Amino acid sequence: MALDYTALGKRISTFRNASGLTQEQFCEKLNVSRKHISQIEAAISRPSLETLVDIANILNISADDLLVDSLAHSASTADSEIHRLLLDCNAIEQEILTRMVKEMKAILYGLGV
Repeated sequence: MALDYTALGKRISTFRNASGLTQEQFCEKLNVSRKHISQIEAAISRPSLETLVDIANILNISADDLLVDSLAHSASTADSEIHRLLLDCNAIEQEILTRMVKEMKAILYGLGV
């Protein structure tokens, strides 16, 4: 299976924005030019494996989260609807929704679902 560099670039951009980092701030942490990150996010350039690992580490995510659509066996939830919804929330909203999901899961478990 080939890598979908367009989806990868969009995912990097989404996680970067969710982390509150501008391209400039992200580039400084990654030690690459803004042009290079812009080209990766637009699927014009392809990141090296080292850069991909650095991106995951800086964004505090798993490489699975970046490569979810290219992996045959991924445990990542990065492409799930609930994950996309949480990315659009602030920290307080994320905490509240996470608690609610945990409680709902416990209820479902108790019902044998």
